[in-house]
Amino acid sequence: MEYIAAIMMLVGCTPGNIECKELPAPAVGFETAEECQALLQPSLNDVKGRYKIVYGKCAAIDPALYIEDATITWAITPADELDVQVTFDEPAAPVLVAGKRDRQSVFSN
Repeated sequence: MEYIAAIMMLVGCTPGNIECKELPAPAVGFETAEECQALLQPSLNDVKGRYKIVYGKCAAIDPALYIEDATITWAITPADELDVQVTFDEPAAPVLVAGKRDRQSVFSN
């Protein structure tokens, strides 16, 4: 089973970072942070023609924590850097369903 140790986030912005949007990365996840870092600059170069300003960052993920769903949030900081946060959603609690059978219940004291 493959595991994910890093994700790449690419963001393209208009001048002054007025409008920014996520851009597709070359892969959903990377097995090592080094693999992500090696592809970061070529990926930035590929998208630079479409946006005046492009940000990119590899965010490390602890594969042991990667169980179910994760929420990825990003922001451009006042220092013009891309900040990426990965938080893992709590696994859904099991749901128990009770049903009534066709027989009548008998209660006694």
